[in-house]
Amino acid sequence: MDTPERRGGNPLAVVSVFVVVVAGVLGLALVPRLGLTRQVEGRAVAAAPIEADPASGEPEGSRPRSVYRLGDHPLLTSDRRLGQVTCELPAFGTGDEQLAAFYRAGVLCLDRAWEPVLAQAGLPFATPELNTGPELEDGPCGAAPSADEAVAYYCGSNRTVYMPTARLRAPGGGEDRASSHLATLAHEYGHHVQALSGVLRAGNRRIAEAGESDPAGLEMSRRLELQANCFAGMFLASVSGRGSVDRVMAEEAVEDFRYAVVEPPERNSHGSPANQDTWARAGFGGGTSACNTFTADAGAVG
Repeated sequence: MDTPERRGGNPLAVVSVFVVVVAGVLGLALVPRLGLTRQVEGRAVAAAPIEADPASGEPEGSRPRSVYRLGDHPLLTSDRRLGQVTCELPAFGTGDEQLAAFYRAGVLCLDRAWEPVLAQAGLPFATPELNTGPELEDGPCGAAPSADEAVAYYCGSNRTVYMPTARLRAPGGGEDRASSHLATLAHEYGHHVQALSGVLRAGNRRIAEAGESDPAGLEMSRRLELQANCFAGMFLASVSGRGSVDRVMAEEAVEDFRYAVVEPPERNSHGSPANQDTWARAGFGGGTSACNTFTADAGAVG
């Protein structure tokens, strides 16, 4: 298996890195967001296809299955909106257990928001695993990124969201802003939606074919990352003004995506700060069809 190429280290950025394990090829990308000197990264890894269990006796095709498409994916060609969700979160604090409890409750809210939409689209659903150890750990996606490279990531090989508490509360992470932590979690869960639906694997195949550092590979990275922003915006709209997430907190979480460092063209895997913000707000005001980054003009994902 190739060693993942790290792209990151952006101050004022929430970065999400995704990796695909297809024929031993790993592809990565990043996504910027809010902060003073933030450097929040995640890595999303395309998981293996969800196959029917031969021992179950169910005929092939009788279960929801991932669809490995991009612009014509059924999740994106029909406009599906998340229902209103009352999200009850524990009191926010920056201790290890306080953050872990906040993330666990957040995942439950994300599950409740996304499961019905995936079911309506005939797609599989499973809650992600959540790792809230203080530091990132080595795993099926390879060696853990260093603190300079990542503070959070998603691995599709084991369907796990990694939210290391020590990194996320430190300068460069979400620090003491509950809205920033919620935005990071919602973005990483957006990669989980991509993995469940099949979008992540389809996109990562394109990256592997083009080359991670090739302009075409970087553009596909941006399309995937900006879609995760958009999916995060959809969730934030679904919980805004209900339960523990008042409208101010939801808006602050959406705003979290606009404070991104401009990446040089040869490493631009996230898109401009303006596009970061635009796609998060597209999700906040729309449904899944508003998140079809794969049919957008190149300038909209630059």
